[in-house]
Amino acid sequence: MSLEFSLNTLGAMVKVLPVTLSLTALSFAASLVLAIVIAVIDYFRVPVLKQVCGVYVSFFRGTPLIPQLFLLYFGIPTFVAALRDVPAFTVCVAGLTLNSAAYMKEVVRGALLSVPQGQKEAALAHGMTPVQTMFRIVLPQAARVAVPSLFNNLVDIVKGTSMAFTIGVIEITATASLRASVTFNYFEAYMVLMLLYWIIILILERLEAAVEKRLAVGYNR
Repeated sequence: MSLEFSLNTLGAMVKVLPVTLSLTALSFAASLVLAIVIAVIDYFRVPVLKQVCGVYVSFFRGTPLIPQLFLLYFGIPTFVAALRDVPAFTVCVAGLTLNSAAYMKEVVRGALLSVPQGQKEAALAHGMTPVQTMFRIVLPQAARVAVPSLFNNLVDIVKGTSMAFTIGVIEITATASLRASVTFNYFEAYMVLMLLYWIIILILERLEAAVEKRLAVGYNR
């Protein structure tokens, strides 16, 4: 086992770590927004849109991430010339967003349904509109229920960024793979990679605990 190679590989991965973190942050934020929109459509049973969203969720939950990325990066641009110059990074964010939102939608939907019906009826009886009731009464309470599962989705997105190198995005997995293929130090390269992912996940677990504690304090007040 080469300590020098491990340290050099770690240094190289730290340099591209911002790419992995950017992919994660952008994909999670976009996924959350899309999931909330779809969940609200399903919650209010909006005609046509509910069925369209149902097909979308079924498709992206029923197919693997890598073929989805290949379809977005290699497949669709074959027919849509305007998409041929879209950077691989952007395509990866889009792919992770579409994939993750399909799962997060169910989390948000379950959280919305967990809010007692009586509170919604009371808000409406006091003159609130359905939209005001959603944003002032339902969503704040649903957030507390959704946080643990949403952090699980965030962890999945972090791991999902490892697929980005399949379409040419140089992030930490790509860096480890390239260095291992040149030097044949596969054990060291992938062990350092896994430890780095583990550290990222441990930090997210601490962040989740802090957010849950903060929400619990606000709710108890």
